[in-house]
Amino acid sequence: MIAKRMKLVVENSGETQTSVAEHLGISQPRLNQYLNGKREADYAFVYKFCRYFHTTPNYLFDFDEPPINGQAFDCIANIIERVDSWVENHKVSYSAAEKAELIRLIFPKINMLPDDQQRTKISDFLEVYHSIRKSN
Repeated sequence: MIAKRMKLVVENSGETQTSVAEHLGISQPRLNQYLNGKREADYAFVYKFCRYFHTTPNYLFDFDEPPINGQAFDCIANIIERVDSWVENHKVSYSAAEKAELIRLIFPKINMLPDDQQRTKISDFLEVYHSIRKSN
């Protein structure tokens, strides 16, 4: 699990593996081995990695949700924009509380996805949510 999460963090940072490896004081091939699960990172490296990317070991080990950072705020802004657009296009009405609940439900599922995948997942989620809401 840690390799998968570390790889997501690096990919979503927009930095190259070479740049990240330099900042963390290891070679790019070694970083690649960590990110692809071919070599297990030691605790000292996990600590450096977490400090550099402002994340936690708990997140890397899948014990909790990702910490709120700039990317998370961008993701939340994307959700709000997509929900408002979807509501307007489908001529439906959701209260502020319902919109807040949608953000709470959608955010953990898409936070680490690239922007283009976020848009698709948000739209898919809204279609399902609205279908369920209509049937109740």
